[in-house]
Amino acid sequence: MGTWGVGVFENDAASDWLAHLEKLGFLAIPTPLAVIGEHFDKKELIPADVEQSFWAMCEVIGIAGGFGQVAQVAGHSETIRRNAERILKIPNLEQRVLLALGRLEGEPSELAVLWDDAGDGEAFRLNRDRAKDAALKALKQSAW
Repeated sequence: MGTWGVGVFENDAASDWLAHLEKLGFLAIPTPLAVIGEHFDKKELIPADVEQSFWAMCEVIGIAGGFGQVAQVAGHSETIRRNAERILKIPNLEQRVLLALGRLEGEPSELAVLWDDAGDGEAFRLNRDRAKDAALKALKQSAW
C-alpha cells in the first residue's frame, strides 16, 4: 500500500481513484461503494486501499456540495465542479454512502488498525470524520 500520510488524499489508492474520476466523471462515484459491498457480502475484511478510495469519494462528494477541502484536489477541482450536479443527483447515493459507512464503522477496519499501530490513529480518524461529515452535509443539502 502506497501511503505517505493520514490525509484523505495522501495515498496511492485515492490518487488512482481521482484518475478514475478524471476519466469517468460522476460515473466514478459508485465504484468504492460497490467494492465495499462486494467485500462485505463475502464476509471479507475491507482492504485498506478500498477504504482509502471510499474516503476520497466522500471528500469529492463534499466538495461537489461546497463542504469539502478543495485545496486537497487542486488539480481535479475543475472535473469536480463540472460533475458536481450529477454527483449529487446519483440515485440513492446518500443511502449507499450510509450503508458503506455502517459496514466500515461496524468493526475496526484494516486502515484504522494500520494507523493505530503507527501511532497516528487519532489524526486518521479526524481526517476520515471530516470527509464523512462533508459528504453527508452535501448529500443532505442536495436532497432539499
